[in-house]
Amino acid sequence: MIKRYFVPHLIQVNPEWRHFKKHSQDIEIDYKSPYIPNDYDLIFIKKGYIKLYCKTNKKNEVFTLIVGENSLANVGGAITGANRFSKIITDTKAELRVYDSYFFWDLDFIQKHALLIQGLSKAIARCMNFHIIRSHYSCFYSSLPQLCQTILTISRDNYDSPSGRVKLITQKDLADLSGMHPITACNNLKKLREAGVIGKLTQQYIEILDMDRFNLIATSRIIL
Repeated sequence: MIKRYFVPHLIQVNPEWRHFKKHSQDIEIDYKSPYIPNDYDLIFIKKGYIKLYCKTNKKNEVFTLIVGENSLANVGGAITGANRFSKIITDTKAELRVYDSYFFWDLDFIQKHALLIQGLSKAIARCMNFHIIRSHYSCFYSSLPQLCQTILTISRDNYDSPSGRVKLITQKDLADLSGMHPITACNNLKKLREAGVIGKLTQQYIEILDMDRFNLIATSRIIL
């Protein structure tokens, strides 16, 4: 049995931004006070983790991304001014540093802060890669491999950093991240349990009883 803890999609990928304070304001949020970003807000996570919700073309909100400490949350939307993130929430407490991304278009700024600009580029690449992979699985794989791939993406075995763990991941969160209806996700989890592939599922971790079979299901090499 392997116990895999749920962790942010992005964590510790832009630590150099922690020490840059110009053109920013620090904000604390908790589960009672979501933050609504403006189009050109660039969000850095100083402490804790956040969940980002995005507006779809149908105007409904979808749970999109989990971001941990020392990471930029919404760099693509902030830089282009096409931020579709409708709200940022946390289950406990989080400290955010909110930058005005207008300043990052200035050539003098780019020349003076090359490491920060490199971090922006890396963050864009990571987010694009994550969304491309998610779209690939939603288009070409059935719902069960989709769900397994999502679990693999947002979990790690033997993860020993409590501050980096996501404390509250619900079955609905897993469904939203997998791009499926909550009932479909629930039925797929039931299939995995009945087949002896997974065991206990909490809001903090999942027990995978047969990792080899789990990986085969995730890549559609076996069907339950």
